[in-house]
Amino acid sequence: MNYVFVPMQDDMYREIPDEARPRLCEDTQGIVALNDKGEMQAACVMDTWSHNAVQIHMWIKNAFVLRHGFAEEIANFIYGSGRELIIGVTPEDNKMALKFNKHMGMVEKFRIPDGYDKGVDYVVTVMRKEDCRWLHDEAPKQAIGG
Repeated sequence: MNYVFVPMQDDMYREIPDEARPRLCEDTQGIVALNDKGEMQAACVMDTWSHNAVQIHMWIKNAFVLRHGFAEEIANFIYGSGRELIIGVTPEDNKMALKFNKHMGMVEKFRIPDGYDKGVDYVVTVMRKEDCRWLHDEAPKQAIGG
């Protein structure tokens, strides 16, 4: 199976399941992975862009996209934009997402007690450019976003 990585369009954003879909922000951008049939298999939604960082939200239907360059595409796009930090904010009860974040190379920096809900902390994770194993010196395969 081959995948193509493209900029996220509005109709694609709505394809992300409700429970995984972040709120749209003024500066929201995204990259999606499409299979040979044009079906969305993964999405990385990026928002809250600062001078040096961006917050990301990941939804993955088919983990094989990671073996086909999706993580590299995301890293090259974000770090190629001049940012040096990727930030994730995850509820502590989403164990699968926290495990995935760790696999991707995100490092827990701190927790916000009761940040998600009473008794459920927000876990703030970070990946620095110099620690990113997905970053390669090549430019992204396709021009994505601004």
